[in-house]
Amino acid sequence: MHRSRLLILSGTAVAGLGMFLPQVRLPGIGPVDGFDGAAWPLLLPLLPLVILALVGDRPEGFRAPSGVVAVLLSGTALAFAIVKAHDAVAAAAAVPGGAGRAGPWVVLAGSVLAVAGSLLSFSRRIG
Repeated sequence: MHRSRLLILSGTAVAGLGMFLPQVRLPGIGPVDGFDGAAWPLLLPLLPLVILALVGDRPEGFRAPSGVVAVLLSGTALAFAIVKAHDAVAAAAAVPGGAGRAGPWVVLAGSVLAVAGSLLSFSRRIG
């Protein structure tokens, strides 16, 4: 299996698990995870990316187009993760006693791994 696919799958798994972590803790409400904090749309571009990574080896003629699609999908997820991390920090700062948590940063790290794997998909080396 190409390293790019392992990196994409790892990144999407980290981002998906990060959705279950608290994004912020607000007084009176408690911890807010990624699903309650409306970060779940980040998973929409990652789902087809996982499918691309699981399809396996593609004929040589399809490598570049699928790599471009992978970069576009993972880049979209990364942009959304950046926006949601900013939203979480802003929400925690806007409420007295609010605190940011690890969730947005874990989701952001997973998205970065997915982008790195997508970029690595242009490499021809297998090992």
